[in-house]
Amino acid sequence: MVYVLWKNFQTLENPHGMQQILVWGSIFIIALLLFSPLLPNGWLEYVIPFAYPLAGWSLAESFQMSKQAIAGSQTYEFQSVWNVIAVSIVFMVAMIVVAFIWFMALAAIGLLREADVG
Repeated sequence: MVYVLWKNFQTLENPHGMQQILVWGSIFIIALLLFSPLLPNGWLEYVIPFAYPLAGWSLAESFQMSKQAIAGSQTYEFQSVWNVIAVSIVFMVAMIVVAFIWFMALAAIGLLREADVG
């Protein structure tokens, strides 16, 4: 999500938006990786997967062009759905790999039980 929003700000030639999404998005992802093993099992494991894309959608709605504005623009065009899917899959796999390595490292040093990892 951070990359797609960053790319949109880049296309719109909005350096402030590019910088803000990288800083706050990176902070959120790092915090999520650091603290997710410490969160209690329960409602948070259901809320976070829904809240993350809703936050991205809200940011896009608030600070980027609407579909109608893109459709009516001579300058901008829609991205291919397949391009968005490919980028999303690549980043999802990267996140899974990083999270798995992080959780296994925590299990190896005894901060997390292996049963919690897998």
